[in-house]
Amino acid sequence: MNKKSIYSIVFCLALFTSSPAIANFINANSLNYTSFLSLLTAGDTLNLASGTYVNNLTLNGRNGTLAQPIVIMGNGNSTNFQGQACCNTVSITQCSYVIIRNMQLDGLNQFVDAVKAEGTIGNWAHHITIEYLDIINYGFNQQSVGISTKCSAWDWVIRKNRIIGAGTGMYLGNSTGEAPFVNGLIEYNYVANTIGYNIEIKHQLDTVRDNFAGTSVNGKTIIRHNVFTKDSTSSTGGNARPNLLVGGFPLTGFGSIDYYEIYGNFFYNNPVEALFQGTGNIMLYENIFVNHFDPSGFRAVYISPQNGVSPQDIKVFHNTAWVLNSSGGIRLYNPDNAYQQYCYGNAVFAPSPITNFTNILDNITDNYSSAGNYVLSATTNIATLNLYPQAGQVKGTLTPNSLFLTNSDFEKDFNGDVYDWTYRGAYSGCCTNNGWQLQLDTMTTQSTTTSLVSFLIGNNFTIYPNPFTYQTTIAFSEEQKNTTITITDMLEKIIKTFTFTGRQLIIEKGEMKAGIYFVLTIDQKKNIFKRKIVIQ
Repeated sequence: MNKKSIYSIVFCLALFTSSPAIANFINANSLNYTSFLSLLTAGDTLNLASGTYVNNLTLNGRNGTLAQPIVIMGNGNSTNFQGQACCNTVSITQCSYVIIRNMQLDGLNQFVDAVKAEGTIGNWAHHITIEYLDIINYGFNQQSVGISTKCSAWDWVIRKNRIIGAGTGMYLGNSTGEAPFVNGLIEYNYVANTIGYNIEIKHQLDTVRDNFAGTSVNGKTIIRHNVFTKDSTSSTGGNARPNLLVGGFPLTGFGSIDYYEIYGNFFYNNPVEALFQGTGNIMLYENIFVNHFDPSGFRAVYISPQNGVSPQDIKVFHNTAWVLNSSGGIRLYNPDNAYQQYCYGNAVFAPSPITNFTNILDNITDNYSSAGNYVLSATTNIATLNLYPQAGQVKGTLTPNSLFLTNSDFEKDFNGDVYDWTYRGAYSGCCTNNGWQLQLDTMTTQSTTTSLVSFLIGNNFTIYPNPFTYQTTIAFSEEQKNTTITITDMLEKIIKTFTFTGRQLIIEKGEMKAGIYFVLTIDQKKNIFKRKIVIQ
């Protein structure tokens, strides 16, 4: 698109709200940053310089808005917070619409948590985004946690964090079931070598969702595109824990029809317990499960009752499991017979590959040692592991997909490619794997979710949040006068265009459908800037 064609467009729709007050962009360092924390208001950005931060990051009563979140960001691992024995490194109390990103938290093996929404009486925390944190040395014992919510918490985004060697990677909710974690999005994290769980999401008792408007809803929690791994540092015996455990939702009232969407994750090794355990309503699909250990008495994927909640609506489809667990590969136990449990289109190479499902269709099963007959490289060396299908393997008749149409990305495989439902397992295709190489690190972000790096860089303007569902904010680095703003689709078809004067504006989704778009600006000096936005 050239400048002339953009300038020739006539503004026809007033689709944008007026600009709010100009927010503050605050540059701070390790010596003065605490003086700003209690002053942050909606739209403010606290930019933390490189350095060693020996005081904690305590946020109490800081509330942004959907259009103007409060942003606290560092300069990567060079912005290093060191754990202190007195209190949790990042402490959150009665905060909302806060983004914390791009820094390192080093626990120095103190008995504290890295990030915690505190469990104090009357506390809550909602619309909190935790992303691009490097969390290390929080492994004092199994109760030391990387990211924890001990109060009612809803609409959290936990994205692109690396949590290594914690006691527990994430512990969301509390042990009594009275602090629900609601409508969370957990994606693209790497959680490794924890003593206990990589992640545990606790069960929720009846009526606990009635306490706040934000929890008095029905919804879902999404866990996607994460890498979970455990090794010899794991606790044993009665303290042994799965990589991922998800508890049940309330049996009545708000939350009783909530469900988990757990897809596109890579589970690698657990020498002491299951790779996955869960109950309630679970959609488990497009995951890869690998375990080269055989923990006595533990299945690799175990869906079973917990805390009074039995497996209910269960859909397990398009997973690849190569596991040595002699007690079983994918096992369902004692489900609630008022619901249906389905196991469709999986590829499972394990002793007792699939057990106890009554609704079974189009799975390919074999023993652990035979996986190499089906995939490109079944090896215990992670550097050469490749579970992509060989030519003519893990295929069959067309599997019906009507049961799964409401699940996010149900039509995609582990690589994000369109799924051919004649395949079984997490991949759809054969012979050459052009997707993400299985490895112990964060996954490459797929196009369905855009990282927020675009907010950290840019010469002319920033966009946040991005992706967004209802509205987002464009914030310019300086006052604009008669700047042309154009939104196009990926084929550069113009969707909207107008002229803007000011510093900030809000874009409403309006009639735009979910997808990828571009925002172009042309200022009075005829400088052109372009950013990608994603509507979910």
